[in-house]
Amino acid sequence: MKARLTAALILFSLLGAPLAAEYAPFTLFGGLNLVWNSDGEGVTDIPGMEEDGNPGGLESAPSPLAVFFGGEYRFPLPRFKLTLAPSVSIYSLQYLWANDRPLPAEIENRTAYVPCLLLDLPVLWTRESGRFLLSAGGGFGILARYGFLDSGVASDEINSGELYTAGEQVKKINAYFWDSGRWFYPSLQVGARYRLETGWGGGFTLRVSYPLANLWSSPSVPLEDSVMYLLAVTITPPAKGL
Repeated sequence: MKARLTAALILFSLLGAPLAAEYAPFTLFGGLNLVWNSDGEGVTDIPGMEEDGNPGGLESAPSPLAVFFGGEYRFPLPRFKLTLAPSVSIYSLQYLWANDRPLPAEIENRTAYVPCLLLDLPVLWTRESGRFLLSAGGGFGILARYGFLDSGVASDEINSGELYTAGEQVKKINAYFWDSGRWFYPSLQVGARYRLETGWGGGFTLRVSYPLANLWSSPSVPLEDSVMYLLAVTITPPAKGL
């Protein structure tokens, strides 16, 4: 009888039965953020030639891929059968000023070093299926960015064909980030976790954060400019034993 009960419990587990161990409400994650640069081919209006024969002006970088880290905390909303899941993500990029706006920069052309803090407040639909917890949803987001003169760049430095010194460019970059609601980044996301018997969970999330200000801000940019695609690996500890 005891052997049969043991075999039944093992089979029940292999079929993906819900486990007794519970998740903690918080999750840590890290991954890659692809920031779409619609000006990835660089500045097309080249004002002249340098003395050494190189073209003047600055060129933007291809769409940058930034490493980010962050955390999430989930608040169940039983009345609505939903979950509130605020999160914070941290990463950094380098920018230059061209075409009347900040553009991602290669290291040799960078002007500003820009730490970025992405705050998301999504509402999620979740479903548990055996050892898997699936989620999908979306909500509001705020992208807080502030640029500093990058190391090795002098404040009064100015290249041929440019209108502004490096220090002036940094001021214009920061003004642009906070003007016309460019900090407003609504997002959509999907994710999945796999739970171990210990209660630890591992999985992934995919978020797409959209700069809604592209619809009305000036200068006009393509709607897809600066859209962010964030793919992360997640780790969730068990609720007990913390």
